[in-house]
Amino acid sequence: MALWHALSANAFCLKDSARPAESIFYYDTAPSGGGGSTPRAVFVLLHGLGDEADTWRHILPLVSAAGCRALAPDLPGFGRSVSSGRISLSSYAAAVARFVEAVVLPGAGNSGTLERPPVFLVGSSMGAIVAEAAALHKPELASGLILMGASIPGGPGNRALFALIKRLFRRKWYRSYRKDPDGAWRSLAPYYADVESLPPQDKDFLRARVMARVEGTAQEQAFFSVQQSLIRVFLFSSSRFARKIRRFKGNILLLWGEADRIVPLSSAETFKALRPDIALRTIPGAGHLPQQENPAEVVRLLLDFAVK
Repeated sequence: MALWHALSANAFCLKDSARPAESIFYYDTAPSGGGGSTPRAVFVLLHGLGDEADTWRHILPLVSAAGCRALAPDLPGFGRSVSSGRISLSSYAAAVARFVEAVVLPGAGNSGTLERPPVFLVGSSMGAIVAEAAALHKPELASGLILMGASIPGGPGNRALFALIKRLFRRKWYRSYRKDPDGAWRSLAPYYADVESLPPQDKDFLRARVMARVEGTAQEQAFFSVQQSLIRVFLFSSSRFARKIRRFKGNILLLWGEADRIVPLSSAETFKALRPDIALRTIPGAGHLPQQENPAEVVRLLLDFAVK
């Protein structure tokens, strides 16, 4: 799977000797501003279902220019990361925790203390739920959470959840795009306020990317495996997540595209009601993937929240 051209120098691969059959691809940017080698904050950016680290392609350089560090992994089974085990929300939470310990805060897992600079887990769509699960799995690794376009409790409305369940048992629609590039491109439209208004370079990249996704058997397997896990969590684990979120000591920010047609803004309100200190901000000119449609506003809100 091709890299976003401007990030080729920031591409790395993490291998764990305890898991020789697995690897994590990730982008990592050192800060280019801020007057020092220590970043003001670290953002670990987690993509959504059927997406990859490149969804953050416009966020990464902006965060770095602000004197912060940004890392964006491909979750196991997606993009260029390789998984050898069963994929689920819990396995993703554990993988993200290992990634933070190994790359962001080496030694933090043994010391049990959070090192500075502060680390924030940022998730888009499914990635928001993975960020939640990882932070609740090992709270000492994150100073806070920034959830974009999804959360538990909350999540998709009943109609969207029913559509997910239907798709779970119908791989035929997924594979049909392999012979229908125009249909694969059109399948992206609901995730954007206006996909046709993206810059030509982005549209060309996404056209190639969506075909790479549907043609990859490993990515297909990851898509349906984690989707099944997410549905179980939506249906049976919301109350457990709610209890843990109330006890989580870190700060939480919700970001929602004003034109999100995938997960309604009412879901954010459901989550926000858990704690009076949870902030909610909407992003104009954006759908379910505001990091692609309005990256400057996303970064402004990230920095306002995380950098004091």
